[in-house]
Amino acid sequence: MKLLAWNLNHRAARRPIPSWIATAIDEQAPDVLVLTEYVEGPDHDSFRATLNANGLCAFSCTHPPGRENQVLIASRDTQRRYELVAPDIHPSVQSNILEVSLASLGVTVLGFRMPSFKPKDRAKRLTWNWLLGEADRLRVGSALIVGDFNTAPGDSEARCGDCLRKLIQGGWQRGPAAGYSWRHPQSGTERQIDHIFLSASLVPRRVEYSWEFERLTPKGMSGKVGFPDHAMLVCEFDQAPASVSRTNSQGRRASSTPRS
Repeated sequence: MKLLAWNLNHRAARRPIPSWIATAIDEQAPDVLVLTEYVEGPDHDSFRATLNANGLCAFSCTHPPGRENQVLIASRDTQRRYELVAPDIHPSVQSNILEVSLASLGVTVLGFRMPSFKPKDRAKRLTWNWLLGEADRLRVGSALIVGDFNTAPGDSEARCGDCLRKLIQGGWQRGPAAGYSWRHPQSGTERQIDHIFLSASLVPRRVEYSWEFERLTPKGMSGKVGFPDHAMLVCEFDQAPASVSRTNSQGRRASSTPRS
């Protein structure tokens, strides 16, 4: 199974999606697509139709907020969406989380983007604490937590670097191990802030950052709003033979009909 996660750099505003975005996604041919920093723009319906035509027929997206980012998950497998309710930490948190279960595989995907809080903002620590609790709930099944965490390996405790370590100590497998997922367009500073965490019942075969999409656009790495400034995170994985399917538990409400 192949998953692709990508931050589209919409920066909480309704923006048209360049046509090459769909081309870049189709070239990777993912079974599951997770888009962060996405906002439903004027071409949302046509973009969804393009994903559908390329085989990503099941679709869920967090509700359109006022001046906040969203998470979109599309897949070839049918989905069941769970309405996670985050604590009242900050207005940016709720629309940046989305959990779905892939029906025939029994794999749960939690798409996530940590809002761009300042390093010492208490809201970042509170959001991480909430996410660690959700991770503890999911770790016994076949699950993935993936997206833009705005936290890099080696970050100080003030920047919540310890939270990445806590996920690994809790039995989660983190990838990728090398490379960078974001580079500052002016200073060139490179940071590994996009991650995928796999539960123990999933076996990663290939996890890497890909910048191949840059050849499709002259504005790659320009930092221009509306053009991805993060790498594609590509993960191919298998289920272990004895993997345990996730069961529904308290704290979320299942919805059999993804919103459109």
